[in-house]
Amino acid sequence: MTSSSTASLFLRSAAAAGLSQGLRMVVTFAAMLYLRRAIPAADWGLFAWAWVVFLILGAVRDLGLAYHVMRLSPRPWGNVLRLELYWGAALSLLVFWGAPAIAALQVDPHPALAGVLRLFALYLFFEGLAAVPRFYFDAELQVGRTLGPELLRNLLFAALALPLAFAGYGIWSLAIAQVAAAGAYAAALWIRAWPSIPLLHQPGRTLALLYGGLPLAAIWLLMILTRWLDPLVLGLRFPLDTIGNFTFALEWATLVLAQILVPALGRALYPALVAYAADADALFRVLGLTTLAVMAIEVPLAFFLALNAEWVVLLVGGGQWTLAPAFLAILALSPLFDPFGLFGGELLKARHLDRLWMISCGATVLAFAVGGYLLTGWLGPLGMALVHFAPLGAIPMAWGLWRVAPVAFARLAKDLGFVYLAAAPGFALVWLLAPPEPAWRVGGSLLAAVLALGLSAWRFGGEMRLFYRAG
Repeated sequence: MTSSSTASLFLRSAAAAGLSQGLRMVVTFAAMLYLRRAIPAADWGLFAWAWVVFLILGAVRDLGLAYHVMRLSPRPWGNVLRLELYWGAALSLLVFWGAPAIAALQVDPHPALAGVLRLFALYLFFEGLAAVPRFYFDAELQVGRTLGPELLRNLLFAALALPLAFAGYGIWSLAIAQVAAAGAYAAALWIRAWPSIPLLHQPGRTLALLYGGLPLAAIWLLMILTRWLDPLVLGLRFPLDTIGNFTFALEWATLVLAQILVPALGRALYPALVAYAADADALFRVLGLTTLAVMAIEVPLAFFLALNAEWVVLLVGGGQWTLAPAFLAILALSPLFDPFGLFGGELLKARHLDRLWMISCGATVLAFAVGGYLLTGWLGPLGMALVHFAPLGAIPMAWGLWRVAPVAFARLAKDLGFVYLAAAPGFALVWLLAPPEPAWRVGGSLLAAVLALGLSAWRFGGEMRLFYRAG
């Protein structure tokens, strides 16, 4: 592909991914308005803890192979499919058999935990099957073809979880709906991909491919821990309802980054960065513009959530989340401490700088695990929120990006400073001057957010249109 066609394909693929993620979030948000009120906080804590366990197991299942295959030519998707079929099935059976031992890692016993883990073993297998066509579409910058299956997944989850929760099934309404939706998603993706996916199988090469993908597997595992380690650390000290409150706050603190924009844009960005890998300036330009677009939204949102945490929690979750506002007020600001880490790893991965990305992720995981455990012993669960202000991996990440393109990195740092400064004064005035009534604070925060977004659009909108219009 030419540089211009890559920019155009990336824009279309990113737009499709963003639309998919946005539609899914609308469906999920509508369902959560009821589910957060109908299901006890302790059950949500159990679900969050089990979810992190299976994210980790998913990394063990995939072994980084699909990510590695995405940067090869030709791409042996047949080898990936065999890994997901055979190793995925074996790992799922091991988890089903070992569910009681895994459940024993949680300090707060729950009678449903082992059963939920056994049900999620099926989810683990379905997700592996879905990974092959999903990564294929991502690699081809055809994310739009996954929109239908992804929307179907969220609609089915809502259609099952809502009546089950209404009937009083608690944690089981979430678990059953999640597993059934994963199975439907895998089937729909394969139906969409089957006419075109080239299932090239290279006999005898799977072990060599796995060896090439192991650094990416380690990185993916560390990234999961970086983002979702908290329930595991909290589970060593606190009951499940505390974990439920904390993860509810974390979910909203990372709403834009972890759940909407980063997953959507990251899917389209990595293949584009692979296409640009030989051109450091173009590589950093697409990275920088994408980072600025995300942070222009995230910075005012972070300030808004921090200033209006209690109002937000009451609006979206009801009255049972008594601990969540304090967590949200802290966690909302945590994404501002590592802007280069949003997509910097994708650039390092495209340049085969896997070891540096691993060091970055590992440093943050170490800080969160050790610092989180120590601070929770001193400050209680709030210590786990505060440790998010110390993502140590931001230092090697920034150094690695600077080494790729020093001038472009300095420009991105300067531009990010503008984004932060565009938002800070308005929200500072709201914090200092707004009356304590929620309506005044929310209204002032919205006005400050609109002003910040307008300033960022004025400063960077023209450059973004010029770059993507070139395609």
